[in-house]
Amino acid sequence: MASLNGGVVGVDNQPTSTTTDETITTFNSSGTLTLQAGTVTVDYLVVAGGGAGGRGGYFGGGGGGAGGHRSGSSLPVSGPTIPVTVGAGGTGPGGGPNPNVPWGPYNAGIPGSDSVFSSITSTGGGGGAGYYGNSGFDGGSGGGGVAGPTPYPIAGGSGNTPPVSPSQGSDGGDGVNAPTGPGKRGGGGGGSSSAGADGPTSADGGNGTANSITGSPVTRAGGGGGSGSGQPARGYADG
Repeated sequence: MASLNGGVVGVDNQPTSTTTDETITTFNSSGTLTLQAGTVTVDYLVVAGGGAGGRGGYFGGGGGGAGGHRSGSSLPVSGPTIPVTVGAGGTGPGGGPNPNVPWGPYNAGIPGSDSVFSSITSTGGGGGAGYYGNSGFDGGSGGGGVAGPTPYPIAGGSGNTPPVSPSQGSDGGDGVNAPTGPGKRGGGGGGSSSAGADGPTSADGGNGTANSITGSPVTRAGGGGGSGSGQPARGYADG
């Protein structure tokens, strides 16, 4: 199971004396935007693919971080066409049995992929940490940290990586150093508007961001929740 793809939504503004001549174009997969004649600026929303949650094994895995969420108005463009890349969501942990394999069983979820529109790049969400001592991975929003024994790293990944202004996302929540047992959850993945919650008991993903580019407010780019001890990853982020 993969997390949701990111997406690009753009309002293609043709200069007129009114605001009625607008086209709203949505991409859920990569493609090409054809601009209306005379278009010089666009409003945009670009969301990257969310990261996958980590598998904690005897401990709680970290939730996947949301894909970067960037929006704005009056972005200068030139046509007639603009390529659009929509980043895929990261897949769950997998690979060989060797714990040193980055994406092996009980290891981190794979990060999401970047979405790109013109000069705007939103970074894929960070993968959540897994049992063998990964920290959460950095990304548009950071993946959550794992719950594990001392001295395993438990930190969540950093959001808004690489940094842009306004911020594209938030940090993942930290896990907890604790013995195995019921209720030991990894940290929640970061969301575009708030950080993931820390373990050991909450581990909710961070909140997404509402945007009205399509005419009514829709909330996107929420972080995935951390998993509990002995449970599979539940932290697929909303990219």
